[in-house]
Amino acid sequence: MRDLEIDLLRAFLFVQQSGGFSLAAGMLNRTQPAVSLQIKRLEQRVGGAVFNRSRSGLISLTPLGFMLAGYAHQILALHDEAVGKLSKPATLSHIRLGILEELGNSRLPLVLRSFATVFGGSSPHIQVSLSNQLMTDMLQDRLDLAVVFGDGGAPNAVPLWREPLVWVGSSAVPIKLKAPLPLMLLPEPCFYRRAAIEALASEGIRWSQVGLSSTMAGIRATVVAGLGISVMGRSEISEGLRIIKSDFALPRLPDGGAVLYYKSSAMRDTAQALAGQISRGFI
Repeated sequence: MRDLEIDLLRAFLFVQQSGGFSLAAGMLNRTQPAVSLQIKRLEQRVGGAVFNRSRSGLISLTPLGFMLAGYAHQILALHDEAVGKLSKPATLSHIRLGILEELGNSRLPLVLRSFATVFGGSSPHIQVSLSNQLMTDMLQDRLDLAVVFGDGGAPNAVPLWREPLVWVGSSAVPIKLKAPLPLMLLPEPCFYRRAAIEALASEGIRWSQVGLSSTMAGIRATVVAGLGISVMGRSEISEGLRIIKSDFALPRLPDGGAVLYYKSSAMRDTAQALAGQISRGFI
């Protein structure tokens, strides 16, 4: 057996923990065929299949895959610890970090844990806000780094992850969907809002804004109460919410991309180190 490459082990664990090749590809910022090829190469290295694949698309670990997973976690934990220590940028005593409120429910702990790993000697100032406020604060030099949805190819931006956007409704209060669809929305500029409106417009589906909230907590509360539906990232589904599937012929939504913006070239190394640790933190 040849050496087990770190990239192959990482792809393997991303697929295993996300439950599918497409989700893992988005998190790794790769195409699905590229991730499938990595798994094929890994299976050639270990001499057998690591995943059982059902006709419905569900995957599970084979006995060989189960054995490999235990070693892969240990190998990557030591590897990432070493990389974090050896590539750690110059310690900054104080960093101002902003994170999009829509991501705060599940991703904020990951970002903060990654920050503590890379910048153990720093004391971050954390701000959780909407996109427009974060970008305004970046432009006015009130933030050093900001995690938002955006274009990973933009200047001063490092791609973090991608995930599907989904239509969400209340899991406790039944709501009959019919046009015009009752939407609960955040104010502009908002990636979720734009994705919902553009998807409905593409199918000619009428909608009405039944509520506007300046916080994601307000959107969650009103949707859980059954006052309307909204759009969120799949990872942000929490208690009281459900993904709407067959209730109404809702259009397909695009994937959402999270990026880490940094205010100046002086923060580039800092941003890249943090982005790398966030990506590794998914496993």
